[in-house]
Amino acid sequence: MMEQKQKLNHICSHFSKQIHTVFDDIVSVILYGSAATGEYDPKKSDVNFLVVLGNSGIQRLDKVHHFVKDWKKHKISLPLFVTQTYIQNSLDSFPIEFLNMQSAYQLIDGEDVLKDLKVSKKDLRLQCERELKGKLLQLRQGFIHTRGSRKSLQFLISTSIVTFVSIFKALLYLKDLPVPEKKVDVLLKACDAFDDIDRNLFEMLLRIRQGEVKRSKSELELILQQYIQSIAKLSETVDKM
Repeated sequence: MMEQKQKLNHICSHFSKQIHTVFDDIVSVILYGSAATGEYDPKKSDVNFLVVLGNSGIQRLDKVHHFVKDWKKHKISLPLFVTQTYIQNSLDSFPIEFLNMQSAYQLIDGEDVLKDLKVSKKDLRLQCERELKGKLLQLRQGFIHTRGSRKSLQFLISTSIVTFVSIFKALLYLKDLPVPEKKVDVLLKACDAFDDIDRNLFEMLLRIRQGEVKRSKSELELILQQYIQSIAKLSETVDKM
C-alpha cells in the first residue's frame, strides 16, 4: 500500500511539474476518481486530473502535445482542461460529473475550485433520468448484440455494471444519504435506498463481474433480462421524483 501511494505521489508531482513548465496561469491541479480513493490499483486504475487554467492558457493547449506519450506511459488519462467560468456555467449541464469529482478528489496544486461548488438537485435529477434512460437503451441493444453468446452476455454484464456507479452516487445524494467511497458499496447502498433495485440481483451481477461465479447461457440471459427490467423500473421512479 505504501509503495502504491509513493508511486501515485510521484505521478502527481511529475504531472504538476510538466504542466507548470508550459502554463503560467494555472489556477489548480486536481486529482480525482479512483486514484483519489482507496481503490487505486497501479496495474488497473487510470489517473485522472482536472487542470483549471486562465483564459490565456486554455487557448494554448497545443503546448501539452509532447506530454501525451509520457502520460500514457504513466496511465494518466487525457486531463480535463477547463476554466473557472466553464465550471460555473456547466454545473447545470454536468451535475453528475462535478458531483462525482467533488466526492473523491485531492488538491495537488493551487486553489480548491471544487470545495464550494453547489449542484442543483433539480438539474441532478434531470441528468440522472437522462443517463438511466440512455443506459437502458444501451443495455437492450447490447443484449440483442450478444446474439445469445455466453461470452458476450458475461462481457456485457461485466462492463455495464460499473457505469451505474456515478448515477447511483447522484441518486444517493438526491436522497440526502451518505455516499460510500468504494464502487461496490455505492451500488449496494443504492439497492437499499431504492425498492426498484434488487440487492440480490446486483450482488450476483458483481460476482459475475469479479469472476466469482459461472453461469450458463440461459442463466445469464435471465439475469440480464432481470437487470434490464430493474433499470427500467428505476428510470420510471426517477422520472417521478
